[in-house]
Amino acid sequence: MNTQKKKNLVRKFNAHIEMNKDKQAYSDFKEGVNKGLDIAKYAFEDNLEKISLSDLDEDQDERIKGLENNFNQVLDGITLSKKPNFSEQHLDGVYTGFEKSKKLFKDFLKESFTLENT
Repeated sequence: MNTQKKKNLVRKFNAHIEMNKDKQAYSDFKEGVNKGLDIAKYAFEDNLEKISLSDLDEDQDERIKGLENNFNQVLDGITLSKKPNFSEQHLDGVYTGFEKSKKLFKDFLKESFTLENT
């Protein structure tokens, strides 16, 4: 995958994440959800080679499923420890943000493949 295509994918996914963040996160939980979405955004960019869109030669549904699994494995591999300034609600929100980002990634893939095939 060329550098420009990678940059475009990262930019599109970042925009997709930003559109789904809670702009008025007034609780530790909601701030945690936003933090989880941010972590997922950076994990996508940092692990784009593992989540490569061009390496799979299966049909569209198989490609999407494989990419979802790769992204989910990256997020599932992230462990966070409780820090002094993070409450339990904040950590719960981060993990909820991870789950939300998995759904957003699936939507992002479906949207990207639909645009690619038109």
